[in-house]
Amino acid sequence: MKKLIVLLLAVVMVGAAFAQTPTVSASSTLSWGVDLDTGNTGFKNANDITIEVPFTLEDAEKKGDKGWWGEIAISNLTFILSDDALSANDPLTFTDVDGDGNPASISAKITNGTWALGVDSKEDFDFNSAEQLYSGDVAVVIDADTMGASVSYTANGLTAGVTAASKGDWTTNAANEYALGANMSYDLTDSLTVSGGLAYDAFDADKEFGVTASVAYDAAPLTVTVAGDGYYDTAKFDFDGSVTVGYAVMEDFDATVIGYYSTGDDDLEAQVAVDYLVDPVEAGVWFGVDNPLTGIVYDLGLYGGYTLAVDEATEFYVRADYTNDLAGTQTLVPKASLTNTSIQNATLLLEYNGDELDVLAGTYGTLIASVTIEL
Repeated sequence: MKKLIVLLLAVVMVGAAFAQTPTVSASSTLSWGVDLDTGNTGFKNANDITIEVPFTLEDAEKKGDKGWWGEIAISNLTFILSDDALSANDPLTFTDVDGDGNPASISAKITNGTWALGVDSKEDFDFNSAEQLYSGDVAVVIDADTMGASVSYTANGLTAGVTAASKGDWTTNAANEYALGANMSYDLTDSLTVSGGLAYDAFDADKEFGVTASVAYDAAPLTVTVAGDGYYDTAKFDFDGSVTVGYAVMEDFDATVIGYYSTGDDDLEAQVAVDYLVDPVEAGVWFGVDNPLTGIVYDLGLYGGYTLAVDEATEFYVRADYTNDLAGTQTLVPKASLTNTSIQNATLLLEYNGDELDVLAGTYGTLIASVTIEL
């Protein structure tokens, strides 16, 4: 109890100096629904009250301008003390993201503007360049990836660096595991960038080795990305590769072609897609070929949606998604909603199939009528 009192006193003292005006939000929803599959019907009441007290700090940095200097910068640092007043399982909590959901970050280095020695306490190795659409089988695991430092060079469109990292600090890194890494990114032109990286867990029994590379071209209306990532240890070697080509046929009308290959399960996939998104219409179609190395499976899909503004306060929305593997398996997911906000502080909603169930599988979802009042 004493600790709680101390915490609350600390919050009050900090709040007196930095807190913005606390905000209270609340909503109360009454709905009646019918499950079209079971025939069940009933009312549902849902209430929510949330109190938030923000403590917001501006981004801050300190650096020099000649010779060598220490540089440190923090960004997106926001504390929000919040409480869901109707939930016994949601005690007072803190968050460290800004209003847009960006996590707080800190950057620290010794630099002369071109060369830099990074002293951040965390060093990552990222090897998922080929995962543009599909989830790859390559799981590059570099054990020594907890604490570390880097030396980097940045000038004339080139960023390159080397990293040394350990599995833990001197109190936990009992096996003395270290990894070494290097990375590079270079803007050949305003529209063409090449990048790559590698890491080697040199002092681990499995001797994990990871590598990644990509070439990206972006000059409207065309974008092209070729990427690959690989992983090797004493037991296996895996590789992912992908090619993504996008073309803006016109504003909000895009075509995309994607090819993907993974050695993990001899997975070869390709897809062509076209999307049109212009209010009040949304529509698209795609065709894919999966795994011709082990048996071709096709994937055809299309969707269409329309939003009708009945009047200033009333909106009708309908959408359907259809897929077909050309081997007898099909899905159809329709959904619709009617929203009205003509009553001040209230929203009336009639919604069908909010759970997005497949009607071709004999599941027809729910039909729910609700009214929500919000503060």
